Parts: sequence; C-alpha cells; structure tokens
Amino acid sequence: MHLMQSEFPKLKGPSINPRILIVLVLIIAVVGGTVMTRFITSEQNRELLLWQNKLGLIADSRAADVDAWVERHFKELGDVVGNPSLQLYLTELLGVTDIRIAEEPPQAVYMRNLLSITADRLGFIARASKEMQSINASVSPPSGVGLAIIDRVGKILVSTSGLPAFDPILSQKVEEAPKGQSALIDIFKSENGKNRIGFVLPIFPVQTEGEVVQPIGMLVGIKNVDDALFKLLRHPGTTEKTLEAVLLRREGDNVAYLSPQDNEEDAAPKLALNTPDLDAAFAVTSPGEFAVKRNADSQLTLVTSRSIAKTPWTMMLHVNRNQAMLESDVRLRQIQFSLFLGLLAMIGGIVSVWYYGTSKRTLLLSLETQRMASRSAAQEKLLRVVADNQLEPIVIADNNNIARFANAKAAKAFRLTAPDVAGKALAALMGASYAKGYEEANKTALTRQAPFVRTWSTVGGAGAKVIHSEHIPLAHVPVEGLPVPTPGVLMIDQDITEIVNEREHRMRILRQVITMLVTMVDRRDPYAACHSACVALVARSIASDMGLDNGRIETAETAGNLMNIGKIIVPSEVLMKPSALTQDEMKQVHESMQSSIGLLEKVEFDGPVVDTLRQAQEHYDGSGPLKLKGEDILITARIIAVANAFVGMISKRSYRQALEIDNAIKILLEQIGTNFDRRVVITLAAFVENKQGREEIKKLIPSEPIAL
Repeated sequence: MHLMQSEFPKLKGPSINPRILIVLVLIIAVVGGTVMTRFITSEQNRELLLWQNKLGLIADSRAADVDAWVERHFKELGDVVGNPSLQLYLTELLGVTDIRIAEEPPQAVYMRNLLSITADRLGFIARASKEMQSINASVSPPSGVGLAIIDRVGKILVSTSGLPAFDPILSQKVEEAPKGQSALIDIFKSENGKNRIGFVLPIFPVQTEGEVVQPIGMLVGIKNVDDALFKLLRHPGTTEKTLEAVLLRREGDNVAYLSPQDNEEDAAPKLALNTPDLDAAFAVTSPGEFAVKRNADSQLTLVTSRSIAKTPWTMMLHVNRNQAMLESDVRLRQIQFSLFLGLLAMIGGIVSVWYYGTSKRTLLLSLETQRMASRSAAQEKLLRVVADNQLEPIVIADNNNIARFANAKAAKAFRLTAPDVAGKALAALMGASYAKGYEEANKTALTRQAPFVRTWSTVGGAGAKVIHSEHIPLAHVPVEGLPVPTPGVLMIDQDITEIVNEREHRMRILRQVITMLVTMVDRRDPYAACHSACVALVARSIASDMGLDNGRIETAETAGNLMNIGKIIVPSEVLMKPSALTQDEMKQVHESMQSSIGLLEKVEFDGPVVDTLRQAQEHYDGSGPLKLKGEDILITARIIAVANAFVGMISKRSYRQALEIDNAIKILLEQIGTNFDRRVVITLAAFVENKQGREEIKKLIPSEPIAL
C-alpha cells in the first residue's frame, strides 16, 4: 500500500536539539577514548611481552651458566671422592693408629697430591703457582681456602697447604652440612671477612655390588667467592646499560644481595621482603615469573628470575623500565596524539551529518514505528490463536524475567486470565524457588543465543513428574507496546513423565535380560563365572573417572557384560581344560568375542555396544585385526580392551594361577602405546590405588573356581 503525498507531513529545514547533540558527542568521546586507551594499553602490553621473552632467554642462559658452574664443582670433586685409589688409601690410613709420625704415610702423600692438583684446577687455592710448588715442599702460610679430607668426627686427615685447619665459622658450617650426601656450604664470611663458598662430599670405602656401607670420611672444599662466579652473570652482546643479573638469597624476612653492588666486592645489602613492589623480593618469592616492579632506588624495572639448582640462590635479571621502553613510549605518544586528532575529526563529521539528516530521520522513524506497531499487533493476535490451541503451557518472558505473554494453558496453571499474566514477574507467578530454574535457563539461552533444553523433576499433589522445558531466545518479544528491540525467551513445558517411566522400565528389562544371559554363559566356565561382571565393573569405573558422558559409561558397562556371550558356542571341555590350551583352542576362545558381535548385531542398544565389542581387540598402535589406530578406536572399545586384559590376568584359570593386581597393572603399563591407551591404563591404576577399586575387584574375583 502506498501513502498519498498528503499523508506525509511537510518536511522542515534541519533542526537540532542541543542536549541530544551534547549527549551524542560525550558518548562518541567516551567510546573513542576507551578504544584509544585500550589500543595504547594493548601496544604497551605487546612491548612488555617482547621484553618478557628477551629477559626470559637471557635469564635462562645466565642461570644455566651458574648451574653449570655449581655442577662442575660437584662433578669434579665427585670424581675425586669416587677415585678407588683414594677410597682404598683413606681406608688404610684410618687403620694407622697415629698418622702424626716423622715419616708421613705414603697414602697421605698420594691423597695430598691428588687434592693439590684438583685444587689448582678448580681454583681452591690462593695462588696456583705456589700451591703447585708445595706438593713436595714446605707449605706457604694458610690462606683459608683449599681442599681437605676429614674423618667422620670432623678431624682433618689430609689437606692442601692453604687449609691445614678449620676456623670456628667453617667448622660450624661443615658440622651443619647433611651427613652422607653431597652438599653446598652457602656463601659466608670467614673470620678474616672474606666471602667464601664450600662443597662437602662423602667418601665411601671400596664396596662390592649390593653392599650397603656408611661413609668413612668427607671431602671439604673451600674457595673465595670472586669474579669467576659473578662474571657468569654478564650476558655478552647486550647493549642496555641498566640490564643487570644479580644473585640473591632469602634470609628470613629479608632478601640479601650476593653479587657485589657498584663494584664493591663485599657489598651485600639486605632489604625487607615486604618492601612494596621491590623487584628483589618478587624475584625470590616468584622465580620464573615476570613483572614490572621497583629496584632499591625506587626506579621502575622489568624483572624476571630463575632458581639456581642445588643452591638457595635466585638469579634476578632486571632492567630500567623507562630506558628499556623509551623508543616504544615515544612511538605510542605519537600514535596517541594522532588518534586524538582523528577522534576530533570523526566527532565533527558525525555532528555535521547528524545535523543534516535529523529531521528526515525523525519522520522515517515515526512511520516505521507505526508500521511495526501494526505488525506487532497482528503477530500477537496470530500468536494468541496458535498458542491457545496447544496442549502445553507456553509463556514468553522478557530479558528481565517479566511475563509478556501466556497461552490459555499457562494462564490456567497460574489461576489467572491470559491478559492478567502480562507484566508480572515469573517469581510472582510461580513462586521464587520454582521460578529460579526458569530464570537461570532463560539467562543461558539469551547468553548463548541458542535454544536451551532442560529436563527436571517436580513433586506435587499428583506425585512426581518429569518436565521437559525448552527455552528459545527471541530477538524481540512479539507483543504490542514493547520498545524495539525487547529480547526475551519463549518457554514451552512438556510433561514427559510417562515417556521417562516407560524408558526406565524398558532399561530395567534389558538389564535383567543381560544379567540372565551373562550368568548363563559365565557359569559354563567355573574359572570365569564372574569375569563379565568384573569387566563391566572395571569398565564403568574407568569411563566414569575419565569424565565420559552417561551414554558412553552405560555403553562400556553393557559391552563389558556382553563381551563373553559368544562363549556359548565354545565347548565346555575347552573352557574347563586343566592344562594349557592348544593353538586351535585358543583361537576358539579368542574368536568368541566376534561370535558375540554376530549374536548381538540385531539388538538395538542406546549406544554403540556392538561397535565397541567389534573394536575391543584392536591395538592402540594399529596392529589389531581391523588395523584401527589411536583415537580412531572408540574410547569405549579402548576401555573394554584394558578392563578385559586386567580382569583376565588377575583371575585364576584351569591352566594357570592368577597374577597379583600390582603385577597386572605393571604389565598393562609396559604395553602403553602398543596395545593400550595411556589414559585408560593410568585411570585404571588410579582407580585401583586411590578409590578402593582393589577391594571392590577382590570381592568379585573368586579365589577358587565356582562349583557349577
């Protein structure tokens, strides 16, 4: 239908409401500012991510070098304590009643020479040249560093010239070291104020295979902490002046700097762990993570850290944030300025267009509103006619859970007329507790923008009922008088109590028939009378613990119960044969599962029971009969394969004894990736060990054959 020219109001010149214009400009400014801020923030985060990756690579490299430095000392000293000659000579030396005789025993001479060579190689001497010259000459004044072998009570037996005796501080450190194992003596200050580090390794006597012995002494190594360690923290090729790697150690509620600060050898400041945003505190409490923190001078830093193995140290890598991201900050400020100018231009353009088109738009919107109102009234009338002729209650609620429409069936349930239902909250119509389920389902349907179906039970005067509710999202509620758009949900309830009761009745009959068939077949073999029931139990438990849905859990259990039904065609003398089966007899038993498939193919199960049995003999690596591999095999079939093998191994047979459960699990683990799926085997092991599965299985597995 076309409107006559006289039906249109005369168009006037452009007019503008100043208030609307101000609101529009504010909205555009807020939205544009938010987008601009998010973009700038996103770019800053991207730059931070680049620095996180860069610092992570450098930190991994430096931490690896420090790890290697510590590990090298333990390895080199470990080679010394593992020297058979040293072990033998130390044993002989311990047998000497008094080693302080005029002529030093040759064993001590050998060990001292070995220690001196090792000390020179690893830097456990103050001056390598003098130490090497002292191998067969008088020793130089003690330096407090070197290598020493002590007996089990801490007495020095042999040492290099720099370490003839322990000062009280070192003696205490050695005493605190764990006995019988290698340990690090963390960085400490000696009596003369030097920073030192030590290593303690047990020495065992020469021993035969299988012999358990106690250590006969310990090798103690003490060296000065110098640039040989700290130079490992300097990463080659870096150009950032403020990039720095530092060794830290947690000391109670403080964090201590082990690396020299500002080129001062003994500087080791301590700061409180609770210092706000301190990068060193973050490093020792969150090794491996990345953050923007502040250094001891309150300057912003980018920081990450790594723990050093076999030590209480943490390596912190930090760089001044402002210097590191200077170029990025300048670029982002330029981008921000450009975006701001663009936003101003866009606002100006939108205001101009809006000013020109506002009058025409108002007219067109008015005509469209009239058209939609007429259409909405017609839709509502049609909806009323169709809905009132439905047997199920139908309600339409808006996104605030206010009822906007109800058919005659629903209005009758609310004891109201259909017009009276409109405008009332669902909680007022149904009751708060009853309406809660509808409100949550409506929210889900609107969020997903897809129909949501739920099945729930209720108990009333007529007994228990099962209700099937459909919640269908609507872009607009088709009711006259509502603003466009008004999103809502169409709710349809269907009473499916009889359908559910019938299905449960059918399932009970099916389970009874399955139980009868399984019992009839299993009792033909006194040694496997409970095999199917146990396979079904194990299969159901595995499927449940793997988080499968109810359909696949039921399929696994049913397949476990029916897998041996094909044994009905296997002769009884084969099943009860007291000796090992021949190849042909084994083939008959093996093919009985395929016979089960033939017997069950015409039965309509709810799940893929027959396909599960057909694939249950497949191997995970694809070497099975059908050549299916990995995930191509049904998960229920992979579960049945593991459950059947497990139950078979732990069950006694006429020709062999049952395996212990732990041995059976071990065999399954060995066949992971070849015959069985890793997830299924691991889930079975967890069920046996952690969920009382062992006790449940033992109840079903008979220790002796059941008399028929």
